[in-house]
Amino acid sequence: MVTHVGIDLGTSTIKISCGTKKILIPSIIGEPNPGWTGMSLDKSLEKNLVLTEGNTEWYVGELARLQSEVRLALASEGQMKSAEDTFIAVKAALSLLMESPEQEFIIATGVPVATGMEVMKNLSRMLKGELKINVRNDSTNEKFNFRANVLKTLVMPEPYGTYYKILKDKGEETAVDAVIIDIGHGSTDILTMYQGRPMRTASGSLVEATDTLTSRMAKALQDKTGAIIKPFDLMTTIMKGKNQVMIGGQYYDITELKNHYANQIAKIIIDEVMRLIATLPPDAFVEYYIITGGGAYTFGDQIRSEIIKRKLVAEGDKAVIPKDPVLSNAEGFELIAKSQV
Repeated sequence: MVTHVGIDLGTSTIKISCGTKKILIPSIIGEPNPGWTGMSLDKSLEKNLVLTEGNTEWYVGELARLQSEVRLALASEGQMKSAEDTFIAVKAALSLLMESPEQEFIIATGVPVATGMEVMKNLSRMLKGELKINVRNDSTNEKFNFRANVLKTLVMPEPYGTYYKILKDKGEETAVDAVIIDIGHGSTDILTMYQGRPMRTASGSLVEATDTLTSRMAKALQDKTGAIIKPFDLMTTIMKGKNQVMIGGQYYDITELKNHYANQIAKIIIDEVMRLIATLPPDAFVEYYIITGGGAYTFGDQIRSEIIKRKLVAEGDKAVIPKDPVLSNAEGFELIAKSQV
């Protein structure tokens, strides 16, 4: 049996879709920081993942985020930094899918839009063939030795996964022109599809993203209260759907503040979309605008409203937000992996 895997290598999180398994781990690897072990409440391999490469060990995902002093982010500024570092993270992530000591895989993975073709080719080359995966659970010290035989690896721009899934869900038989806006934590990717192919000249990335919203909100609240506000704490509040924060023992309503900056950022993103699509050939007809990524929960509605307001679509249902914008890229790549049989 061949296992089909879809992977979305985002700037903040690696999203994995494989059948009923849906895994999210931070896009970080780090150097070991030996110390307290066995104390963790969550003793799962996913939260305590250590990959061994020869004589070198790497903390991966949540363990690296919490314990490593030296951390390497896999992506930033809209592009994957290193094929070698990403290879380490993907190898480790495959161990979470292994159901036997040896297993065959077909992998489809997405990388940030601004990633160079050479880096994409290197990652595809490294992720093919027989991979020896040696991992350790840092909490329990259990060791696992796996052998993954990767029959085929596809590496594509990450928003393509959502594009593929949306077209399948809507019953489209042929490729249509579309713009996919993937709002991540540290950057927003814009992928333009023309006649079934990504148009690099009409695609790009910009730094306005989810942490832009929380940073601006944090500064405004700091100016108002005089207290130090961490943007990450605001993100936690927003993701929980709360409209109030407690600062210095007092509650403050952030609804108006959030909507103000969300509308500002939505306008900046759509300005960039319009600049990019102006480079398309005259015969292009963008049928769908698709808003995905974790940021779609935060201000996807504002972006959708801006698309409709500027008459970029004739009908409102052509501006689409997937049911699960966080996992939609990975789920689309899993469908692509299955199509390779």
